[in-house]
Amino acid sequence: MVNHAQIAPTERVFRRQPLRSAVGAIVLSAVLSAAALFILPPFLPQLMPRSTRGLIVLIVAIALTVAVFAGFFWFRNIRVVVRPDTVEIGRAGNRETFPRASTAFRSKVTEHRTNGLPSGTTRALVVYSGDREITVELPGYTRTMFSELVAELNPIAQPPAADPVEAARARAHLPSSFQVDATAERRLAGRLTGTAVGFFIVTLGAALLAAIPGFLDSELSALILIAPMAALGAIGFAIGAVQRRRVVRTIPTQVTVSAHSIRVDEADHPYAQLTRIWMTPPAYPAKRIRFERAGGKRTTFLLESARVTITPEYGDLLLAVRAQTAHLPGLLSLDLE
Repeated sequence: MVNHAQIAPTERVFRRQPLRSAVGAIVLSAVLSAAALFILPPFLPQLMPRSTRGLIVLIVAIALTVAVFAGFFWFRNIRVVVRPDTVEIGRAGNRETFPRASTAFRSKVTEHRTNGLPSGTTRALVVYSGDREITVELPGYTRTMFSELVAELNPIAQPPAADPVEAARARAHLPSSFQVDATAERRLAGRLTGTAVGFFIVTLGAALLAAIPGFLDSELSALILIAPMAALGAIGFAIGAVQRRRVVRTIPTQVTVSAHSIRVDEADHPYAQLTRIWMTPPAYPAKRIRFERAGGKRTTFLLESARVTITPEYGDLLLAVRAQTAHLPGLLSLDLE
């Protein structure tokens, strides 16, 4: 049985992983050095001796490498130290300490897109201290690390009830059974599959026409050009169909919340066997629930999206899980994707 009533550590340190920083710094410095080797020489005076030109390029490459490593391990190496009474935020030589009793914290996640395609995510911590509002970007923080940090600073767990009877009555008014409708998602997966099959049939038909003796010398030989385009269409729609069907497999039909477990379809997930329940914030367009067990085993379910609906609302599910796990502090956290 997992014990969720463990004594919290006196100090937790959050920072970007040194190994990831080192790998990133090495790769970036290598790319910049190579760029300096090929881009810089044409801008140098042609009468300059080759040895001098090589020395200048070497100095620039070394300067770029030093700047990259300084950026990764100092300027952008933001560390957050969470203690019972204080929170220390900053990099070496420039850190500020905030008292937890008079400071509020909020997460800020910004997803960047280039030409409609995801190109990165910026995670930041917004600190409200007195009359100040400070936004601290946390470069290099992974989704899991950032979610752990926010869960530590701003836990979603329901505070212990002063009156157990009133708490039980409040839980009784919350819905316990939720229905998930994935009809639109399944319909999309079916349409993508049908389109992929159609393009495959066209490709096969064009290939069979090409095999007919004399066809390539006839006036209709240009039809053979359909084959490569249809093949690309079949591959593209097939990939899309596989992805959507993979999503469909993660969508349950019913979720039931009780005092001892969360039942997803026919599978029970007892609280005693879970190390953490991650739930997406209600403001996110796609909402999921993820169960973590001892040993790192994870199970994720999609509960709501543009083509998936849940009844009653997802916010009610979050409130129900929060109420039923109030006696297990630290079990429920928000998953900040």
